[in-house]
Amino acid sequence: MKIRQVIFMTVFIATFLAIPFLTKDRKVTLEEIEQTIKPYIDEKIIKKVEDSTLYKNYKINPSSFDGYLSYGPVSYMNVQEITVFKEKDKKQRQRVLEKIQEYINKKIVTFEGYGPKQVELLKNAIVQIKGDYIFCIILEEKDSLLSDLENLF
Repeated sequence: MKIRQVIFMTVFIATFLAIPFLTKDRKVTLEEIEQTIKPYIDEKIIKKVEDSTLYKNYKINPSSFDGYLSYGPVSYMNVQEITVFKEKDKKQRQRVLEKIQEYINKKIVTFEGYGPKQVELLKNAIVQIKGDYIFCIILEEKDSLLSDLENLF
């Protein structure tokens, strides 16, 4: 009888330990992400960004993605933004992450002399991969938004 208990406990523990590795992120649509982002959009501070602005900022061609969402600053004195890239190919991840970091570093240099609040936001930016998406969040409420986005997956 004791051998059965040992076998049962071994199988139970192995199954319990394997569960996190067996679960995958849920497939999330760009529309779901946009709905999650909308409450964080203050149109006095950030607005939807077009392809040309996205390319100018990140030096990334928007057509190389399955889609994107980007909300950028209304004023040149503001750095808050939310950008989400939906990957076509996971091979491009590292390049995109590098381009985002270059963009943030360039902005830090620009605001260093006169915008301590902006520099702080930039230094605390969230650049993260989740599922098929790459997120760049430079926002005062970044932690709340990130939590809401992670709950989608």
